[in-house]
Amino acid sequence: MKTELIDYAAPMMRVEKLLKEMHNSLLDKDMLTAHEKALALIVESRVLCNTLILMKEQEAEHALRQQTKTVQERV
Repeated sequence: MKTELIDYAAPMMRVEKLLKEMHNSLLDKDMLTAHEKALALIVESRVLCNTLILMKEQEAEHALRQQTKTVQERV
């Protein structure tokens, strides 16, 4: 059974980019753009959180498969 690689780097980089853009907008006193970036940041942060949940589930599934192998070897 092949394990699919879950990439957390892409959503993390989008979060970092949005933070930088929001920071620059605030320095330029462009509150409307900064607010838009903050809202997009919320969305990207949720994507990142869901990605981490999937990674945790995948890790637990892998650990369970490892235990199952051991049990099967003893039979």
